[in-house]
Amino acid sequence: MRTMNKNMSISKCMDIWLKNEHNYIKESTYFLYLTIIENHLKTYFKKRKVSTISNKDFQSFVLDKLSCGRLDGKGGLSKKTVKDMTVVLKSVLTFAIKHKIIDRMEFEFKIPKREKTKEVEVFNFEERRKICKYVKNNLCNQTLGILICICTGLRIGEICALKWEDVDLKTEVININHTIQRIYISTAKKSKVIISSPKTESSRRKIPIASELMPLLQQFKSNSDFYVISGEKKYIEPRTYRKFFKKMLNILKISKLKFHSLRHTFATQAIENGIDYKTVSEILGHASIGITLNLYVHPDLKHKKECLNKIFNNLVKEF
Repeated sequence: MRTMNKNMSISKCMDIWLKNEHNYIKESTYFLYLTIIENHLKTYFKKRKVSTISNKDFQSFVLDKLSCGRLDGKGGLSKKTVKDMTVVLKSVLTFAIKHKIIDRMEFEFKIPKREKTKEVEVFNFEERRKICKYVKNNLCNQTLGILICICTGLRIGEICALKWEDVDLKTEVININHTIQRIYISTAKKSKVIISSPKTESSRRKIPIASELMPLLQQFKSNSDFYVISGEKKYIEPRTYRKFFKKMLNILKISKLKFHSLRHTFATQAIENGIDYKTVSEILGHASIGITLNLYVHPDLKHKKECLNKIFNNLVKEF
């Protein structure tokens, strides 16, 4: 590329890399990369030449974002968010290496461990009972969506994007083919709603429909191109659905937990009821079973002792 040379700023290199990537990535991914570049990478590295960036700079960037990377000035960003940023930065620098703007580098950096992972928040038995009773007494497309999430662990973007064509009542399966999200476009200082396929192959999945849920789905089944929670061709975006959910919690006077807690509640209940981890992981659409284990499997001392007793008792029987 003629415009690339050793005196190029990293900012310019990012622009060229992103323009090139735009041809191969989803629109939602493009805007995610754009936001990372405009709000974090460019503001940190400013007018630095790409040829001057070292592993030391890479590490300093990581530590800076972990400690004070939030745009509202209220502390640092999560490890996952910072890791996403390092993926973009590494891709830009690899692009520069490929075009001989900089020498090869190993990208060595460390992300410090957090002291303790925050436990997931779930609705307790009484709260779940209240939610289900409310849904039963106020049954409509939107409350049906809440019940579907409790029974399947769908993400909010997935339930908002779910159409009746994705619900196969003959085979009793829900097909997750799309997701809806609102993306902030930093360069235009506005946001837009994007409907796209799930980010990972594991998120594109088939979920069996519980027998108790079937009659309700049959009752509401509509035109194949209608959205399940809106009952029409126009979707309800996640931001609007979160407000509906929050209003419902206020009416019920129960914990002000996030919508995502419905997903956590489903997963926790599934594991507590003895469903194997791999099955739970596939229903949730996790990229690996490790994600499921780290989030939801935290055996207490009593459970550990029971396991050890089983092993010991089996050993004794062999003597």
